[in-house]
Amino acid sequence: MDNKELLFKGIKYAVGSIPLMFLGPILIHNAFMNKHTWIHYIVLGVGIFVCITAVSLMFKGIKIMMKSLFDENEN
Repeated sequence: MDNKELLFKGIKYAVGSIPLMFLGPILIHNAFMNKHTWIHYIVLGVGIFVCITAVSLMFKGIKIMMKSLFDENEN
């Protein structure tokens, strides 16, 4: 795989995590604001899952980008 293709793959992962970085805290805030309903536990769980997914996707994207930029052992 070419380094440009690997770089774009990493950028796709990083850009894909950006909406999740906003959605997760919104869901967690919504769950804490609506404590009077029973469904807030589900919304809180989904919000935490979305935040963990956003962090892992960003980490994976940065890892792939660093591999494409600094890995010179392929040649």
